Amino acid sequence: MASEGFTIKVDAKKRGYKVLTQEQVDHFMEKGYVKLPGAIPEETMKKWTADLWVRLGMDPNDKSTWDKEELHMPTHKSESMKTFAPLVYEACGDLLGGTDKIAAKSNYVGNGFICNLGSPDFDPNERVDPRDLTNWHVDGDWFRHFLDCECQALETLILWSDVEDRAGPTYVNPDGIAKVAAWLRDHPEGSDTMTDENGDKIVPKIVKSCNVFEECIGKKGDVFLCHPLMPHSRQKNYIRNERFITNPCVNRNEPYNLNRENPDDYCLVELKTLHDLNANAVDYKPQRERARWVPTTLTRANKTIEVEVKRMKEYSEKTGAPFESVHANGIDNTWLIKARDIPMTA
Repeated sequence: MASEGFTIKVDAKKRGYKVLTQEQVDHFMEKGYVKLPGAIPEETMKKWTADLWVRLGMDPNDKSTWDKEELHMPTHKSESMKTFAPLVYEACGDLLGGTDKIAAKSNYVGNGFICNLGSPDFDPNERVDPRDLTNWHVDGDWFRHFLDCECQALETLILWSDVEDRAGPTYVNPDGIAKVAAWLRDHPEGSDTMTDENGDKIVPKIVKSCNVFEECIGKKGDVFLCHPLMPHSRQKNYIRNERFITNPCVNRNEPYNLNRENPDDYCLVELKTLHDLNANAVDYKPQRERARWVPTTLTRANKTIEVEVKRMKEYSEKTGAPFESVHANGIDNTWLIKARDIPMTA
């Protein structure tokens, strides 16, 4: 059962947040996301993207070589968010109830860039109602979804290039959080695929009835941290600026708790969930066991690993640039499976 109405006040100073200001906290409670401008230094961004175009086999100055609209590149190296971007790590802690709540094996950053390079066939004058986009989803193709799920405990977005309007920014749907949360509350058996009894995807259906849509626009090095149930979608890159992002995985080391005796013990994500369910507490208990498995996106990335490794090696031999890849001696995705605590037999 849920209590009637949400009445909890969220005081950033009282709660001792290390990064988030009261303004950012209020924005998260209203919109379900915060933006951290310039959270990752320019020098770090340059270092990590130095071989990006080599891996793609494209010329950044010749768009005729941009022969793929969208690519999910494989990851060749990764680093803990704690050392890669300490400010982002602490901000994740503010949202999750402290950095000690971040699962020790997760919260890594990798160079598996998501590229949206557009197409010369796109009509630059086309305008699409965001409700009609076909890619609306919440993250998580590798675990069973529950309202209190500890997997993919935040939706994170790092901008590895400047991203502006009409250049393929990610759309988020703030008023969709409440509806996704309500659906999961009403389906305590959880969902492996976020589909209904007819096999239809839930999130696109929810978005059709929503009214608030915002674009994740910003500069290289900006980071967005979103509520895990935030519907989001890619869109077309009409003006064909380079657009590179990543969505690092952040797990919690235990499920969220939406029924705490002391409201001061709720973390910010729990408070946003309760706010959108209009309750100070929700007595929620999953009716199936929690489950994780190897993500389907891994196979998609595997298809390009060997091609990228070959290009990287050739470039290194030609220029003397360092060659770094966990796949140097063959495809090896054990690092990702371990980072997400996926059973090796899954």
